[in-house]
This record gives sequence, C-alpha cells and structure tokens, in this order.
Amino acid sequence: MSKKVLLVLVLGLVLVLAAGCGNNDANNQPNNDNDADDVSPAVAEFVGSDSCKGCHSGIYGEWEDSWHTVKALEGPYFGAENEANIYEWVRNDWDNLTTYMILDQADSNTLYVAAERTPVEEVAYVVGQVYKQRYTAYYDGGPREAFLATTEDGGISWTLNTDETVEFAGNKERAGYNFLFIETRPNETENPNKYGEHRSWQERCIACHTTGFDADAWDEAKEDFMAGEREDLKDIFVADLRVGCEACHGPGSVHNETRSAEDIINPANFTAYEDRMMTCEQCHDRNSRSMRSADANDARGFVVGQNLDDYRVQISPSWGTGSRNVSLDGKGRRGHQQNMDMRLSRFLGVGYHADQVCFDCHTPHGVGVNPDNLRLRDDVQSCTDCHDFDAAEAFDGSRGWEAGAFGAWGTEAGRGGTKQHLFNFNEDGLVYGLSPEQYTWVLKDDGDESEQDGWQAIWPWRLDELEAQGKTTFVGAEPWNQ
Repeated sequence: MSKKVLLVLVLGLVLVLAAGCGNNDANNQPNNDNDADDVSPAVAEFVGSDSCKGCHSGIYGEWEDSWHTVKALEGPYFGAENEANIYEWVRNDWDNLTTYMILDQADSNTLYVAAERTPVEEVAYVVGQVYKQRYTAYYDGGPREAFLATTEDGGISWTLNTDETVEFAGNKERAGYNFLFIETRPNETENPNKYGEHRSWQERCIACHTTGFDADAWDEAKEDFMAGEREDLKDIFVADLRVGCEACHGPGSVHNETRSAEDIINPANFTAYEDRMMTCEQCHDRNSRSMRSADANDARGFVVGQNLDDYRVQISPSWGTGSRNVSLDGKGRRGHQQNMDMRLSRFLGVGYHADQVCFDCHTPHGVGVNPDNLRLRDDVQSCTDCHDFDAAEAFDGSRGWEAGAFGAWGTEAGRGGTKQHLFNFNEDGLVYGLSPEQYTWVLKDDGDESEQDGWQAIWPWRLDELEAQGKTTFVGAEPWNQ
C-alpha cells in the first residue's frame, strides 16, 4: 500500500525528533513562519531522512549520531555485521540467557514461550540501545513446543518453567517480529529482567521506534496473511528505521520537490502550548492503548495536522490509591511520562515552568551527541541560575517518600534519578502532585454517582473536554461520598 497520506499542514500537532528543515544552520534555507492558524494542504509521502541531507547537511550531521537514530536497529538476521548492535556482554553469553521467543499469551498471567532458544543469527531487530535492549525474531504463527512463564505481580516479573513443555497449537494472529523473553541493560553481566510482551513489534509499538509507519499497510497485510493470501509478515512498513526528520516535520516529499517552507513544518515556530507540547508527546507519553487497535499502545496512524487524542488513550491517574503507573498524587512512575508531569505543573500554575515543553530545555536533533551535555540544548539556562537547590533533587520524585510496590501502590513516591518533571513542591521541599481537593473525576456512562466504581479518575486537563461533551465531572476527593 502507498505511504501517501493527506497532509493538512495546520501546524498543530507534530512529533518530536527532527533533523530536517528547522533550526537552520549555514547549510539550510530560511526558517518558515508557520503558525497554527496557517493552512497549506498538500499530498505528501514519507521519504526518509536521507532525502533531507542534501539541503540540511549541518543538522543531519548532528542528528545521524544521536540517540534518536538507535531506537531500532537491524539485527544479524539481515547481515552478520549487525551482531555488533547487540550489547557485547549479551553477545558473549547469548546461549546461556533466556533468549526464548514469546509465542502468545495463555491468559493474563501466563505466556507460551518457545522451548528452544533463538539463535543470535535469527535476531531481526534490536529495539533500544542507550538504556536497555529487547530483541525480536520472526514468528510465522505456527505450532511450537513451548514452556510456560507465569507472573504473580501483574507482569512486573516472570518465572519461566523449563522443567516441562506443552504443545502450543499456534496462532497466526501473533505472527510478526516477536519479542524474546529477555530485556538487557548495557553494563549488566547477568539478566535479571524477563520481558513479557506477547504481541509482535509491528502490532504493539513500532510507530514510536521508527518514522513513517504505515498502519494501513500493516492492517491490510495482516488481514491478507490471516486469509492465506500473503506468505508472511516480514515487512515492517516504515519509511525510516530511525526516528528521523519527518517524525517532527511531517512527510517531506512535497517539500523536497518545491523547496517551499509552506510545504514543511517547523515546530520551533509554534506558539500555542498544545501544538508545542504534542511535538514530543506523540511518543514521550504512556498510553493504555491505541485508538486504532487494542493490541497497540503507540499513536499509530497519526500524521501531522491531525488530533493526537484521536489516536491514543493515555493511562489514567489513580487519585488517592496509586498504581504501577502513577503515585497517588499523580506523579509518573514509569518511562515516557514526563509529559504528564509537565501538564500537571501547568494545571498547578507553577510560574514560568507552567508553559514549558520538552524542547525548551532539551535538544531534539543532537540528543546524546555531546558527552559533556547529553540531553540539554547548549543555550539553555541551568536550574541553579535561578534556584538555590540541588537540581538533581528537584527532579527526584522518589526522594522522601515511601516506595510503592505491587499490592501497595498507595504512596506518593514517583521516579528517582532525574526523571520526574513535575515542578511543584510541598512544604517539606518534596516533589508533589495534586492534593485531594484537586483530584479530578468523571462519572462513567450509566455510572452510579453514589458508588466508587461509578467514577473514573481523569487528568485535570481533560475537564473542559469532558464537560463540553455533557459529562458529569467532579473536583475533589471521593465524589461518591458527596
């Protein structure tokens, strides 16, 4: 299927990481002055980042060595030289690690895992490089001898029973590049992490690790495969295996022809908060599912000029109780949740920081390139230029709080290190989200307002939207007791 999409350059919602046509250097044409109110419709195709290099060599050169280019890499299945993309210690110990392919889910607490290890030569794609890696190999959906893996903590950890096998009948729904039962980190010499994703990479999360994923083509290919009209599901339907220029600037074929600033997007020129925020939020977010598919949790199908909220369902808060994803006051607990922290900051009105978005501080083009400044823009002020505190403490959402754990999520602890991006502090100087009187809720359809399960916790930035739909909302603690 063609990767042709209708690109309406309304300059509202764009993605993150671009190396193309904005923030110009000496090799670039002048910046465009696109604003969210400008409309310049054009039919465009994704053409890949290499098509931008000729005119934008300066930014391309910075980007091509950045972390955004290694979110997904080819494995040795596509050439022996690609074995170097796997962490060295993992390569050296491959045959002793839990390099079994996940075949399917038996139930929410049980996985079918292939009983034979996957040879390193069959690793097709390596997902991740900087913080951790996961590995995929092709599965045809056929029957296999399998082990069973079980979890008792909602998938946080898994136990693999290799003492006995079962016959797995196969499932063509699960065909594609499936994940192995292993997650590794660069400096470990053992593998404590077992990975439990039973859906293929294409089915689950490919859109945020690549650029220009054609969700329509994937859906059509899978339908044909299920009907016996297609031999395999080895195609991944992406324009660029890297997170590249068009992830932020939109499909570039028309701009490549016209060289016109009106035919490309420059997020640096956005002025509206939502436009600016969604630039990075398309992938730096934690979703419960895609609007397009219950099996996906990326925003697949989204293209520039469309409404991002039509393509993803964000995880919900758990006011007063907490969950694996969020503390009881709304702080993010897992990766890809800085955007929610920042939106909470905006709701709380934390001064200057309330209007900040990711690229006000972080470099989208050269992240990871400068060893002395891996993440920040060179021209950004340090926190300590204005604040008299240890910046590392300000970004540590676990400091001073009791840690949450499976079965005991009801604490205020968020993420440690420098991962928390909620710029709000309580009287003790600890990172804090919403107080009970600020919790936000919506009454479920046909929900009983006197019962707790009749209400859904929501993020405060959704209040206006839901009220406009005629929904009953509530601000405060325990609406069922009011």
